Amino acid sequence: MSFSGTAYLEIPANEKFRKLVFDGINLYGTNFGASRNNSDTPDIFEKAEAEAAKRSGAEDAIVVSSGYLAAQLVVQYYLDGHKLIYAPDTHPALWIGKPNPPKEKFNEWIVKTVREVNNTDEPVFLITNSLNNLVPEIYKFDWLNQLRTEKKVTVLIDDSHGLGITGDNGEGIYSRLPELPHVEVIVIASMAKGLGIDAGLVLSKRKIADKLRSSPVYAGASPPSPANLYAYLNADEIYAEELEKLKFNIKFFNSLIDGRPGVTYVDDFPVYLIHESLPSGHLLANGIKISSFAYPDPKGKALNRVVLNSGHTEEDMKKLAMTLFENE
Repeated sequence: MSFSGTAYLEIPANEKFRKLVFDGINLYGTNFGASRNNSDTPDIFEKAEAEAAKRSGAEDAIVVSSGYLAAQLVVQYYLDGHKLIYAPDTHPALWIGKPNPPKEKFNEWIVKTVREVNNTDEPVFLITNSLNNLVPEIYKFDWLNQLRTEKKVTVLIDDSHGLGITGDNGEGIYSRLPELPHVEVIVIASMAKGLGIDAGLVLSKRKIADKLRSSPVYAGASPPSPANLYAYLNADEIYAEELEKLKFNIKFFNSLIDGRPGVTYVDDFPVYLIHESLPSGHLLANGIKISSFAYPDPKGKALNRVVLNSGHTEEDMKKLAMTLFENE
């Protein structure tokens, strides 16, 4: 029994979704190895982008082959002419060169960053996550209202662990961000987690997407598998069904551990940090695997986390809770 990974909606194991992938292979083949700027390009890419924009509430979307490429496409475009300010725990994919994220708490970073932005004359490019799936913690962005209106600010938000599972319908964070005339917002995400396909996504205003499409990074990269995008386009009901199951599982497991010490969690998110006060090491002896590895420093202490997905049963979760707290 596994409580690990990032397949929150269990899409890789979903038989109906797999059938859609095979249908897509029959229609489009296994991949498209040319540039999106090629004169002969399948229309599945534009259809997927239109659907992704619609589902997330964005004006436009760009699909690329990975979350890493989505991050690099945007960061490299804005690298020149902007003051880059990184938030704590930003993923290595968002960095140019060796990652060196700040060490302070996110709320402390907000206070410092608002002051820094308001006191600089340079155009600013802020880079942050939408949430921290390790702790876990979901961030709010109302602090963007504190930025002075005469400042030119662009904010890049990585929603890789939110897209597909946060919001009322799995739409992610884009439509819930404040709309400010002096702040441009770009959201990037890996689609390989909640959505279960090997692809990356950029969500933005249309004028920004058009600029990014002119980038050599975009022109020089092959797109994701058209078969996977075909599955994504036709999986509305599958995503909705699995998200409903996941939300039920979160509420059910929360009811089992409510008030019990040694676990940190957020009400609507399927990740649970297990503190050292709980003897989590004996879970494996009882046939239960959880996520346990050191991050971001590979030489640091392992983070022990329980990750729920839509495929877990009530009996699975009861066994986990019973085993986790059996020595109380």
